[in-house]
Formats: sequence, C-alpha cells, structure tokens
Amino acid sequence: MSYPVDKEEKPILLLDGECGLCNKFASFMYSKLHDKQAVQFVGIESEVGQSIIATFQDDLQQMDTVYFVDGISVRTKSSAVILCLKMMRFPYRLMAFLMWLCPKGIRNVAYDFVAKRRRSFFGTSDSCVWDAFPSNHGAEN
Repeated sequence: MSYPVDKEEKPILLLDGECGLCNKFASFMYSKLHDKQAVQFVGIESEVGQSIIATFQDDLQQMDTVYFVDGISVRTKSSAVILCLKMMRFPYRLMAFLMWLCPKGIRNVAYDFVAKRRRSFFGTSDSCVWDAFPSNHGAEN
C-alpha cells in the first residue's frame, strides 16, 4: 500500500499534539536532528494528520501511537521511535542501533507501558509545539 508521502519527500512524524511527552519529544528531537529539514511534524488531531491516517489499513488507524510515515511504510510504537533516533545526531543514532537489537515485542511492551501513563506523567498541552518548526512551513497542521 502506498502512503501519502513520496519517497523523495521528507517523512512525516504523526504525534499527539495534546500529549506533553509527544510535545517534549518533538522539541528534543528537532534540537538534535542531523538535518532540520529531514522530517515534518504533524499533529494526529489535525486535519492533515487525520487525512493521512485515513489512508492506513484499518488495524493501523485504530492504534494509539506515534506514526512514522516515509512513503513506503508506516512504522508505529518503538519502531517509529527508533527511526526518529536514527535521524538525530550522535549518540542518538547509536541508541537507535542498540534499541533495534532488542526484540520488537520487548521494545513495544516498554513503549506501551510509557504510552499508557504518558498523560499522568507528562501532562497535556493545549497546542502543538511543532507548529512553529521551520520544517513545517507551508504545511497545514
């Protein structure tokens, strides 16, 4: 299945704009990106985010997760996080490699543990922090 990002275009990271952890991760990731224009951040709740998610298979549409969409595939949960880490400068690229060595099932159990408690640990936000990122100029969020 093809997704709404061409291979030549930068990937899209779909995040929960109301989640404090997602906002903090987006800010942190942006500050550590090897190439600041390498990824576009989009809120899951936004019109654009919802239109992208609508193109996914039914089982993916129902997930409560971050999505990393690169035009070929959609990665979720810990796999999406690893792809994010790979886009960042050292030592985060090394962390991505080390996380990849851990079995996906174990990684996703850890991801689910944090995701289930993210709002109580990190709070909520009224706005998407990544709307101001230069990599998103020209994108509707």
